[in-house]
Amino acid sequence: MEAGKDAVAAPSQAARPTISEQLAGFWSGVSADSLPDEVLAAAKRFILDTLACCVVGARTEAVEAILRALEATGERMQGPARLWGRDGMLPADRAALVNATAAHALELDDFGGCGHSGAVVIPSVFAAAEQTGASGRDVLVSVVAGYDIAARVLEGAGGYRRHNDLGWHSSGTCGSFGAAAGVAKLLGFDADLFASALGIAGTFTGGTWAFLADGAMTKRFHPGKAAETGVCAAYLAQAGMTGPHHVLDAPWGGFFSTYAPMISEPDLAVAELGQSFRILRSGIKPYACCRTIHAPVDSLFLLMEAFSASQEEIAEIIVHGNQQTVLQFDRMHVGNLLDAQFSMQYCLAVAALRGKLDLDQFKPLQTNNPEVLRLMSITRIVPDRVLGPTDYAAVELVLKDRRRGERQIRFAKGHAENPLSSEEVEAKARSLVEPILGRLATDEIIDLIGALERLPDIRRLSRLLVPGDVLRL
Repeated sequence: MEAGKDAVAAPSQAARPTISEQLAGFWSGVSADSLPDEVLAAAKRFILDTLACCVVGARTEAVEAILRALEATGERMQGPARLWGRDGMLPADRAALVNATAAHALELDDFGGCGHSGAVVIPSVFAAAEQTGASGRDVLVSVVAGYDIAARVLEGAGGYRRHNDLGWHSSGTCGSFGAAAGVAKLLGFDADLFASALGIAGTFTGGTWAFLADGAMTKRFHPGKAAETGVCAAYLAQAGMTGPHHVLDAPWGGFFSTYAPMISEPDLAVAELGQSFRILRSGIKPYACCRTIHAPVDSLFLLMEAFSASQEEIAEIIVHGNQQTVLQFDRMHVGNLLDAQFSMQYCLAVAALRGKLDLDQFKPLQTNNPEVLRLMSITRIVPDRVLGPTDYAAVELVLKDRRRGERQIRFAKGHAENPLSSEEVEAKARSLVEPILGRLATDEIIDLIGALERLPDIRRLSRLLVPGDVLRL
């Protein structure tokens, strides 16, 4: 082929759209009508679960600390967006900060995507939707967009295991992109504005795992800060601030080169764009602890069932993982809620004793129970396995009569490949919401979300999330 024809056939590198531009170009043109029914149904499930987590987490220490800080800096409790599970309204970015922190405050929120996509994306989209009076249909497509881009950024950054092993908390680092995307879609941005919003979000995003050393509250705050960052980014773009369209793939200062050096796979961020919707890969938690512990918990339950064994018959619990399993989850001393939710020993001990691991097993802590302490003392983690990106630690159960067995679960309960049923999702939401908002309000919330595509103004739903003079039954 002649040189001139080569030049025409092969576009220059400069003309190739950046990853942000490809993501923005697709999602700026998507309508709810073009999305598969299963995608919209998934969005409703995650909205119900996340709103329930927000309501029950609204009066936790981390949320109270944020509100005291806002008051100390002169923030007035007024604005278009509601604080769920408590009284008060704030500007959209501040409401997203508070509600997203509440969603993650008790380790009950969904998993997958950027780590905890629901806690970041849904409060961000709702905050902007309350300001504009957007419809439920607009909220649904915006939530799907946020989930998709948050997950794709993390995939491009090497995936959850490798990105987090570097010390980054992906809900913070990648969540900001999802929040910005959700709000950009909600506000109706064209591709150029949408890409700018992503660029602005990516220039100021972060969150590290340092909290794990002493159980600091900042883990709860990471989704909140990511949500605030994403909301601000979208409104700055709308106001004329330009953001770098190369924010993800710039060789120097790009998100992938800076936050995921040597492990990034940028092409994964746009793989099957528009064909595979990443919201379908997220899951809903049945247990109130770090998701990585869920597979060992399920393994323990299966072993106890197989042996028809009670916790009194257990002589030893051995968790077979890698060095990261030890670093992240080997904690015998449990001084606060976060410690317990990241302690393999505590979670397996309480699960063996109670046969469940819901919020009641963590609040109050069970560390004064002699049987919990005994079971913790006979639980150990050994770094003797090579775990791939989607592998979880195996559990070996040894009984006092010398029977022993081992199980390794790939898809723990709640995973997209082993999902909670619709009835289980609703039961979880009811257990969290009814004690705070009452049965009648809870019924209406569930009904409205079930028909969200027909709701003309999202504020009707948001109003129900605030405690009021409803009849408590």
